[in-house]
Amino acid sequence: METLKFTGRIIAKRPLRSLLTILQMGMGVWIVALILSLNLQATGSLDSVNQTLGSTLAKISISQQEEMPGGGMMINSTSNLRLSDLARLEQSEYIDAAFIFENQWERNIVVEGVAYRVQNPAEATADYARAMDLELVEGHFFTDFDEEQRSKVVLISETIASQLFPNQSVLGKTIHLGDLGEALVGYEVIGVFKPQSQLLEFFLSSANLIFPLGAMQPGWMGEMASGEYESLYHEIILKAKPDKVYEAVADAQVLLADRSMDAMEIRGEYFQDSTRFFSDQIRTITLFLGAFAFIAILISAIGILSIMLVSVIERTREIGLRKALGASKAVIIRQILNESFVFSALGSLLGLLVAYLTANHLINLLVQEIVYPRLTNVGGLHPWAAVISFGMAVVMGQIFGLYPAWQAARMAPVDALRDS
Repeated sequence: METLKFTGRIIAKRPLRSLLTILQMGMGVWIVALILSLNLQATGSLDSVNQTLGSTLAKISISQQEEMPGGGMMINSTSNLRLSDLARLEQSEYIDAAFIFENQWERNIVVEGVAYRVQNPAEATADYARAMDLELVEGHFFTDFDEEQRSKVVLISETIASQLFPNQSVLGKTIHLGDLGEALVGYEVIGVFKPQSQLLEFFLSSANLIFPLGAMQPGWMGEMASGEYESLYHEIILKAKPDKVYEAVADAQVLLADRSMDAMEIRGEYFQDSTRFFSDQIRTITLFLGAFAFIAILISAIGILSIMLVSVIERTREIGLRKALGASKAVIIRQILNESFVFSALGSLLGLLVAYLTANHLINLLVQEIVYPRLTNVGGLHPWAAVISFGMAVVMGQIFGLYPAWQAARMAPVDALRDS
């Protein structure tokens, strides 16, 4: 309480200087808390996805790397993978599941006579749900039979369900593909799924509607050896056994070697490589903005040094009297450091309050502008970011409060009283 009284007296004597010091510290803590939250939230999200899918997901396609005339590399690819290839891939001891996932940018739908435009409709084979750990809110995923028959069924995301059918079960409802005034094709809703982590979009596009493969539209057609035709696909996604993703791709390259065309060969792309880009971007942002955050904290601490030096000079007589009455150097130092702590704590609490109110918006804005525009929910103020930034500010305040405290402690009582 005594320390708070002394600090309150300093603030009352020099309100503008004190307020600026607190604001400086608050701004420094705000910036540090934002940068740490960005790093911790993004890294936490990335670790969560990597623990479940990071070491198991890959996709294969038929492509060729070519050197461009002006320098650099260009990848040419073709669609020559078939639905029948999924059964061939199951021969590998390293492949847990294989599926085809084809998405579109958007489609027009009609629900109960009202037209909508929905982004990211997709088609998939039946193993998609198991391989991607898709979580269903209600209903069920379509079966192999639905896929074979190209049944007119669909699963919709929880977000779309709440918008199209608020406060009601959507099972058994009908969604029509097409525009009003045209021939519409109806699909029965058989399930609702939770949206997956947006970090998966670095590897596989998200979906708001999922149809059985071929139920929304037929794929590109290729002639078989029998003279019949079957759909051709650009890529197949593999779910490998844990930590066997490279072996799974190697097996796929052998099993589907006959699909290679001319100079093109089967190439693998790995989810963990895609997330490495995100991780590198976050690290770059953290290092770049972290330098500014450190400077902000440093300037704030210098502000505390300044105001405590002024306080010591103004209280020369008081310090002299306390020493004359028996106060030791340790007592004087502790008093000045306690006052420095109060300034640091007030500024830190102010900075954390502002960080709590702004972190969610600013972190998402940074990620969308610099890393990936479609990442919209990275997170807000991280608890550890608050603890670390508060601790850093207090420590810096104590370090920069040591000099004024030592200056006060080394005053001789007689000199202090005479100078005052």
